[in-house]
Amino acid sequence: MLKILFSALLSVCLAAPALAQSQAANGTIEGTVFDSSGGVLPGATVTLTNVDTGAERVVISNDKGLYRAPLLTLGTYKVVAELQGFKKAEQFSYKAADGTTTLYGQISFPSNFDPAKKYPVLVPVYGGPVAFGNIPTESFAGPNSTAEYGFLVVSVMYRGVPGTGKRAADALYLKLGQTEMDDMAEGVKALWTRPYVDKARVGIYGTSYGGYTSAMEIVRHPEVFAAASASSPPTDWRNYDTIYTERYMWIPDENKSGYEAGSVMTYARNLKGRLLLYYGTADNNVHPSNSLQLIRALQLAGKNFELQVGPDQPHSGVDNRRMMEFFIENLVVHPERLMAPGDR
Repeated sequence: MLKILFSALLSVCLAAPALAQSQAANGTIEGTVFDSSGGVLPGATVTLTNVDTGAERVVISNDKGLYRAPLLTLGTYKVVAELQGFKKAEQFSYKAADGTTTLYGQISFPSNFDPAKKYPVLVPVYGGPVAFGNIPTESFAGPNSTAEYGFLVVSVMYRGVPGTGKRAADALYLKLGQTEMDDMAEGVKALWTRPYVDKARVGIYGTSYGGYTSAMEIVRHPEVFAAASASSPPTDWRNYDTIYTERYMWIPDENKSGYEAGSVMTYARNLKGRLLLYYGTADNNVHPSNSLQLIRALQLAGKNFELQVGPDQPHSGVDNRRMMEFFIENLVVHPERLMAPGDR
């Protein structure tokens, strides 16, 4: 009679996977791999080892966590399940800056995630009214490969994203660069209580409106963001086209306070972290004057920053390899360059 000995190893991604298994009449082993909360684990590696001979057979569980393997020989087997590869993302909720609106975020982990360690955080953003980019949804989200650099990758919502309703969207009207920035900062703050989140090492990056968001966050909320990569940012809405801008901000003469509060240059003196700024010299969407005005404001404020220029490049983003080099250098290799949270 076939005897089977089962054991479970600590998964590199999830707490010890559990096994439910049975012996089929034709000499096979089949079963299901579960995580610690009872959810099935697709893509788990299941190794069957003959205790007497050491012979092994390796199979992978399918999308329902099921595996099936013909046995090499009858005997006693040890079955070990280990989830390989990416760790599934987690959604969380938090309150917007108004203290009442419930918003949602999503966090992706590296595959070798260890909750006993502290990790730097990267926040990919777009931002803006009625925008879909880099916001969590209820649809399936695959693992984020950027997390494999050793970061927690966090996406956060804000009032005004699709699905939050007109009342939430109205909170952005006449206030671009204020409401959404404050809401996203609250999303990151909601993770501060997690022991594996290093709140002193949070970076943010994006292009176009995402570049504006990144630049604005690091100067509007220097207590939250320690590094930012801002590509092709519209740094002042007085510089952008009227068909987009006046739809949300009305005209400058009748919303002076809104335009001033929405300008990155207004807060240039607050820069305390590390900023990488990029623009293309042939950008006919967000004109280079946006970046040049921010550069001048930072220089007048005596601030240190990094600049990448794309000669003859259109509306575009900094090379991803250079961006990751920037974040690894400042958030991983030389975090001493960043000011302590209490000082920011």
